[in-house]
Amino acid sequence: MLITPLFSQLDSKQWICVLDPALALSYYGVHIAQQLGEIMELWIARELWHILNNTKFYLQQPELLIPKSTLNDKAPEQDRATLESVIWSLQEWKRLQSENDLLGLNLFWLGDSLRESLLPKGTTIKLLPRWEYLARLLDRCINQSQGTNDTLMASFRDTIALSASLGSAFILSYQKPTDFSHNRPPDICKALENLGISCELVSAQDRIVALESEYLRQLMIYTGLAKLLWEGLHLCVIHLVTPAVPAFETMSKGSGSDNCADDPEDSGNFPELKGDLWINAKAFWYKL
Repeated sequence: MLITPLFSQLDSKQWICVLDPALALSYYGVHIAQQLGEIMELWIARELWHILNNTKFYLQQPELLIPKSTLNDKAPEQDRATLESVIWSLQEWKRLQSENDLLGLNLFWLGDSLRESLLPKGTTIKLLPRWEYLARLLDRCINQSQGTNDTLMASFRDTIALSASLGSAFILSYQKPTDFSHNRPPDICKALENLGISCELVSAQDRIVALESEYLRQLMIYTGLAKLLWEGLHLCVIHLVTPAVPAFETMSKGSGSDNCADDPEDSGNFPELKGDLWINAKAFWYKL
């Protein structure tokens, strides 16, 4: 089926996708990043970028990148397979970084400062303090989280905050085979619940889900990723609803210079960054 007339009128570059760290660190992560970057604006979260910049350390301790509950529930041979998947993915990301200009991949991130970030052309630098503020609010809940190790929880936190910061972005995730067979949500949905944000499954019969998922599947075909779905990749899409977060396009320009964005603790120039912006936040996910 060809892309419908409605969506053919839209610029696919306007689609903004944040990669779930668990998907990025799976067997499929690098291939998905390379292919989807051709047709949409693709983001990875700060903590994931830190992981990819420290592959030597994590190649020695790959278990730090696997949910503890996953290891506890599996037999030793399954544990080894999971660890091997993470190791292989880290090696592929390392190869990708050494062989490619990431800007050419249309892959973006927020680093520890603007100088360490890679942003799409025309992106306001006020995105950095916006993201920092939302991530700090989520930090309050992390110590209460159970069943997720600190590295992964930080990656999930950063991903969730980044998606909310970008406004129209969705999170591309996946279900591990055992989660799919038992109808369990992706790990990042479990992290959302641990952070006090409910994550509700939306039926494939929902009209909006049917419309969006049909278009995304067509993009998978267009980019040559459809074969991964046949191979057993169970992709999921997650949308955040954050009514208290001001629309990205309408954030005030602030009273100081743009350099204030280098100081995430200084939200005084941005009156929108006050109070609990996660109040009444919800998430919805569906199987692609």
